[in-house]
Amino acid sequence: MALALHDLSFYENARHMARRWHYIVELTVLLAASGTLMAAGLGAPRWLTALIAAVALFANGFRQVFTPAERWELAASGWAVLRRGIDRYLLLPIGQRDQAARTRLQDCIEEVGQNEIDGWVTQRRKARGAAAGKTGADENNEVA
Repeated sequence: MALALHDLSFYENARHMARRWHYIVELTVLLAASGTLMAAGLGAPRWLTALIAAVALFANGFRQVFTPAERWELAASGWAVLRRGIDRYLLLPIGQRDQAARTRLQDCIEEVGQNEIDGWVTQRRKARGAAAGKTGADENNEVA
């Protein structure tokens, strides 16, 4: 139970942090992209327009490398699965919290961990494919 509560706390913190980063990055991209157009349209110095465009480019690259939106989804999913598993365990009368109930809770913890690993692997494969110029269709047709 202590492990499940520890993991629940981790995923709650990760969910909140990823959500914040997602909103920060998305707003930065929107503001910098529109600021670039406004600066160019208003005849601002070229260095200022280039600087604003560089901020937009950096934020977009940050979004692609660190994928805060996907991290938010993965952490929220892990948190929800753990929360339900813990709730199911705690709703059992104390006399029924036997080895089978603890095993179901452990299975829930392991499921969340495996989903985390699978999500990370998928994200890394997408990043490698994008770096190599592959599309999803190319990756599916690739011979090992």
